[in-house]
Amino acid sequence: MKNAFWVGVGLAILLHIGFYAWGFLRNTQVVTTREDAEVIHVERLLLTPPEPPPGIKKIVKKIVRAKVIPNIVQDTVPEQEPEPEPEPIMVTDAEVVETAPVVEEPVAPPPPPPPPPKPSKDSLMKVTRAYLMGLSKEFEKRKDYPATARRLKQEGTVRVQFTVAKDGAISDAVVAKPCPYSSLNESALAAVQSLPKFKPIPEILEKDIWKMEIPIKYNLHQ
Repeated sequence: MKNAFWVGVGLAILLHIGFYAWGFLRNTQVVTTREDAEVIHVERLLLTPPEPPPGIKKIVKKIVRAKVIPNIVQDTVPEQEPEPEPEPIMVTDAEVVETAPVVEEPVAPPPPPPPPPKPSKDSLMKVTRAYLMGLSKEFEKRKDYPATARRLKQEGTVRVQFTVAKDGAISDAVVAKPCPYSSLNESALAAVQSLPKFKPIPEILEKDIWKMEIPIKYNLHQ
């Protein structure tokens, strides 16, 4: 390969020399004289350059410029600037007080409310009387005056004893003090037993169970 290269270079040089010689000879005048001959003036001599031998290609030199490859690492990775040192933080006394943890003192439970004032005796008597009067009126509505006692004009008062629970339930009804007539006694007991429950006992009386005795009157002139 190297020998062929140099042979091609030599042929190219010879061709260039031949072109230059042909151009020089073409512009040169050739004068030939003899004593017994006429002078012939040759203005120009045209020479045909020889053709290059077959199989030899003209070598053309190409200049290849090397590509400049940039330093990728240098272009893409910037130089790291040194980090500035943090400035000192000045803390005042007021800030220290604000950021200090706040310790909450235990909150004392509120004092219990004062007990309500005790009701007076008069108010207790009024409440007791109102409750008993309500029961008595309810029994009066429920009692039945026997027809035989009316015809015989029998009258009397029967005292009935019973128990009232805190919610107003009535139980254990019995005749505590009967009258002389059995029909009236039975009617008074039936009137109490027909009322299974009354109003609850008032809170002001502070009673869970209340035993009481109520008179039931039978009077023809009522």
